[in-house]
Amino acid sequence: MHGASSGVAYDRSVISSEFLTCTSHVPLLRSVVQCDPFSVIVRSAEQGWDPSTLLSALSQASAVLVAIIGGFLVSRLVAISSEREGIRRLVDAAVGRIVHIEADLEDAQRIRFDRAKSSFYAVAVEKLLEEPALDLDALIQDHLPRGTTEEELRPYAVALRQRVQNAVQAINSKLIKGDTRNLDLADLVERGLEITDADQDIYEQAFKHRRAFLPNPPAISILGSRDLLDYTNLAAAVRPGWAIAAEVRHRDEEIRAEADLRTQLRAAVAERDRLDEELARVGKPVGVAAAMWMLGVLSLGILVPLVMMAFEPKGLDVLAKIVLLGSFVIGLAAILWYVGWFWLKIGSDKTQATPEGRAEAPPR
Repeated sequence: MHGASSGVAYDRSVISSEFLTCTSHVPLLRSVVQCDPFSVIVRSAEQGWDPSTLLSALSQASAVLVAIIGGFLVSRLVAISSEREGIRRLVDAAVGRIVHIEADLEDAQRIRFDRAKSSFYAVAVEKLLEEPALDLDALIQDHLPRGTTEEELRPYAVALRQRVQNAVQAINSKLIKGDTRNLDLADLVERGLEITDADQDIYEQAFKHRRAFLPNPPAISILGSRDLLDYTNLAAAVRPGWAIAAEVRHRDEEIRAEADLRTQLRAAVAERDRLDEELARVGKPVGVAAAMWMLGVLSLGILVPLVMMAFEPKGLDVLAKIVLLGSFVIGLAAILWYVGWFWLKIGSDKTQATPEGRAEAPPR
């Protein structure tokens, strides 16, 4: 041990004395070329210099750099995870709000469309009974309820016309010779006419329309004719104006409520899409991939010297020293470049986020 320690001291003294002797005899302008301290250090390996000192120093320095990059990555990843979790909660809230608005909008559309169908039904059935070949598009345009589009109402109108035609055909098939206006729909049911609950009103109107073309009963039973006691449309004929105005006002309120729900739904969907884009952007952070690459490369600066020291080398040639030192310098330069680039990136992002009127900093 004493010999080894004296050898190290001897090497240092040789390096120092050789370099000082050289610089004392050579002018200042030529000392840079002829008295290179790096060449003196490199030549000292031939005098028994222990390479473990250099390898240990490089390994420890690389470990410091790895700790710096690792600390940056950990803090960055923790911040990204926290930001993603916050955005994900906002996305879930936006999705829940969309589901709630869609449910309310569906109820509003159903109520409004039910009223539109009822209003169209009251007019269309009578028109279709009077004129079976009536142009359906013209009928929709003339009696289109407010807040309803032609495309929305057309499927219902087509189905309604088919139901009316089916009812007329079924009633005509059950009529027999000798039927008069005293005939009742119940009489046709006894003859085998089948009526569903949904089509009950259509069959009643179709039967009344068809019964009007049947012959009058004998004079003896004229008082028993049901046509004289038909007060079905009396309530609609004497309906007061205030009731009609109240119904119109109520329909307008329903239409405005549906329009407000549509606006809220568009805003909620736009907010959800914006949050999805923000979540995707946070999932690809700027600078993390480069930092991970540098962390992996700098980790080699710890691993390689440790592996070399495990084999207890007697010395290092000039090329090995140049490669080790050059690699460490390159890694250090890469870290400094990355820190500068990231700082400029943050500064440019802040400048872009500043309004145009405040982009320039005030002079000091």
